[in-house]
Amino acid sequence: MIDLNDASNENERLALAIFKAMEDGEVMEKIDELCTDDFEWANSGLTTLKGKKHCADHFASGGFANEIPILKTMTHFSADLVHIASNGNVVFTERVDHHWDADGRDLMTPHIAGVIEIKDGKIAALRDFYDVAVYQQEPTAPNPEYALKT
Repeated sequence: MIDLNDASNENERLALAIFKAMEDGEVMEKIDELCTDDFEWANSGLTTLKGKKHCADHFASGGFANEIPILKTMTHFSADLVHIASNGNVVFTERVDHHWDADGRDLMTPHIAGVIEIKDGKIAALRDFYDVAVYQQEPTAPNPEYALKT
């Protein structure tokens, strides 16, 4: 889970805030608040989203599950931060992302190197780099003790 206290400066806190919003199921609301109008979001092997409107349209039409079918049953997201570092207006993260379904199966767990660019106190770009073989990953077994966070 993302902890904003892992940030050592405001740019790192802003970068972590977008991942926290993904965990909280509030990514579109937070994109509007935290990102520039021309915000660009790129993931390895997927369509690059350019601008807040493109992001909103993308998520309204099914989001990344349209390109990664295993995500069609995803109910929520979490991330394990491994490292975070920054230099000026660029924040680097290393993390392991988890895409969960209602039965507690981890559908896809990319190990990611991410680059976040900050401009005028807002996120201008988020680029995540990882092995796209994860799109074919076998989900974990259901976890009967798993409970969705409400």
